[in-house]
Amino acid sequence: MAKILIVDDSVIMRRNLKSMLVQAGHTIVGEASDGVEAYREYARLLPDLVTMDITMPVMNGIDAVKKIMATYPEANIIMISALDQRNMVFEAIQNGAKHYILKPVTVEKILETIDEVLKIKSGAPAPGTENQAVGRDEPLAIENRNGIFLVRIGSGISQEKLDELKTAVQGFLFVKPLRVVVDFGGIGFLQEDILQRLLGLMRQMHEAGGAVKALSHNHSFIETLKQHNPDSFFRIHTEWSQIVF
Repeated sequence: MAKILIVDDSVIMRRNLKSMLVQAGHTIVGEASDGVEAYREYARLLPDLVTMDITMPVMNGIDAVKKIMATYPEANIIMISALDQRNMVFEAIQNGAKHYILKPVTVEKILETIDEVLKIKSGAPAPGTENQAVGRDEPLAIENRNGIFLVRIGSGISQEKLDELKTAVQGFLFVKPLRVVVDFGGIGFLQEDILQRLLGLMRQMHEAGGAVKALSHNHSFIETLKQHNPDSFFRIHTEWSQIVF
């Protein structure tokens, strides 16, 4: 179980998060209502993980992430945001935040995300390996794993979710060096228009000088990717351990 610092300017939100996390067995070691206080409490408590709101007085969540990561590069920060704050979320990820949750926050969302981030830290199987949590199939999830952007694609990916990914990619293009892994997991089929658009975004990152790799455990889908990628602008792997940048 993790020692967690909750950062949010809403007392009600902090109370709700605390209730969810404590019931799941986590320990809330501190709370903060703005970015300045968040940095001070992080330095004092050195928590395993931080949940960070974006819009706060004095110092917002983006600047708080930058300040914490500059001093504590191993910090595990999960952003909590509204749907209309997506651009700011991806800016936070570019600056070191490990994951994000869109409001409304549910017990399932936050516990799954925390578990995922802590597994990465502990060296447990990474997302996209054969030990994935059973039944988990988010349409789209984006993480920063030690400077590598991990884009997880679920079978339920939609055009709306691809719009979110397009927004993220626009932010990725400013990152140097840019390293991206697109994890298709065990997907066996994607609609042609969805697949073509995904490949187009991957090509865009490649043409901007990024190193782009794909991860899939389904051999028939790997063959599909190869057919759509004759010039091999990205490499295809079956295991995370094979990926070297």
